[in-house]
Amino acid sequence: MNTTIKTACPIARTASLIGDEWILLILRELFKKPHKFDELQKATSAATDILTNRLLRMVEAGIVAKVPYQERPPRYLYRLSKAGLALLPLTLEMMRYGEEWLPSDQASPLQLRHLSCGQISKAGQVCSTCGESMTVANLRLEGVNEVGG
Repeated sequence: MNTTIKTACPIARTASLIGDEWILLILRELFKKPHKFDELQKATSAATDILTNRLLRMVEAGIVAKVPYQERPPRYLYRLSKAGLALLPLTLEMMRYGEEWLPSDQASPLQLRHLSCGQISKAGQVCSTCGESMTVANLRLEGVNEVGG
């Protein structure tokens, strides 16, 4: 885990780790599924050096695991670790806040499917259809073009 964050304030420590637009976009993609580097680059539109830097920070912090899938040349798959998955409630609340307080004229490219009831839910800690708590195990973050898939 990252030991360079010295402040006693837990909010400041968390903001220091994930308070970066690129890291949040990478998290968004990794909540959908594990990704190869080029897939993350395409999905986030991050420049190579930015994506490399942020993934390194996330791996060093223990929120992303770098899993080899090819030896020559070395290639890796990036997936959320247990610590990364624990960021789901915060991510859901950021999504809920954005929907409620920062409206857009465009439809969101993301939807939350609550797997327990199978329905699309509004962002938040509980399913807007059935009222059950949403967790990593019973929730799927889908791109609008991925619905049902």
